[in-house]
Amino acid sequence: MFGAVLNWIMRKILLPVLLLSSSLATAGGAGQPAGGVPTLRLTAPIGTAVTYQATSTTNIKISSLTVAPRPGADVDQETLKMAHALFMAGLRQGVEEARSETEQITHRVLGRDAAGNVTLQTTRVLNDSATGDTTLRITTRLSPDGQRRQVTAVKLESPDPELQAAFDKFSPEQRNTLAEQKGGVGLPTTYGAPLVVGQTRTTETARSKDLIGGLASDITGTDELKFDDPLFRSVETLTYSGLNAQGLYAFTSNERMDPVSVSAASEELGETITLEVPLATNQSQQLYRRDGLPASWVSTTTAQMRLTMPVKDLVLTVVVDMQEKETLRQK
Repeated sequence: MFGAVLNWIMRKILLPVLLLSSSLATAGGAGQPAGGVPTLRLTAPIGTAVTYQATSTTNIKISSLTVAPRPGADVDQETLKMAHALFMAGLRQGVEEARSETEQITHRVLGRDAAGNVTLQTTRVLNDSATGDTTLRITTRLSPDGQRRQVTAVKLESPDPELQAAFDKFSPEQRNTLAEQKGGVGLPTTYGAPLVVGQTRTTETARSKDLIGGLASDITGTDELKFDDPLFRSVETLTYSGLNAQGLYAFTSNERMDPVSVSAASEELGETITLEVPLATNQSQQLYRRDGLPASWVSTTTAQMRLTMPVKDLVLTVVVDMQEKETLRQK
């Protein structure tokens, strides 16, 4: 039960399936650090609040399905053919989809202390016609240069009693993880980047493999997945392009995740499942207002995933292609 709710949060609030979202970091507007190079900082006055419309469109396709006998099993070709047709039909119905989701995001500057640390609250309201709107509020304390941050509060409000009850049981560490990994549209790692045209900044991030557990659960139908080796790496290269025609700071970002393979012991299936992600990339174009708050964001994530799963005398290998486009526009 807890696994199902966590997967719902991963897919619906943390922006779907595979992550490739940026860690939570915030500060903006042009600042002047030591060395004389201006950086993107948050200079918006206390009380400033900006609301955005965020849309994500996801297409998931089954690229291929291989059905083979388990080593040592005697399975005839007719049985393999029938199994292939059966499993392909089930996977296409349960996994393939083209979905679009919308949510409202609001950034609000709550305070700024004498040392220049900023308190920022980010509120995300996910529109869900089935369960009602779910709201996630994250309050963060940011250093003046945007390089250090501390999550001070994470609150989720949902009309779904099961989801709310599960979140209420989250430990402080789990809530902070939710905030840190909740990146993506509207919560970039851009702050503190140099405002020098053509200059790049490369950021390497260790990420939790729990973030891809939701996909395995979707395909296998089980939430009891136990992953080993909990971290993998992603590398983002951020480039400042200068001011655009509207006087907004313009950045481009390219992020690539290292190939990753995760083995999961499924208590429900009594088998070991392997999920591989040989390809995952993200490209985005980001615009920021002169006070450092986001103006707009367009992001495209492409990923390929391979799931190997024993089923009785058979071994299934499923290759899934996913593409997601996310946009953020100021209302």
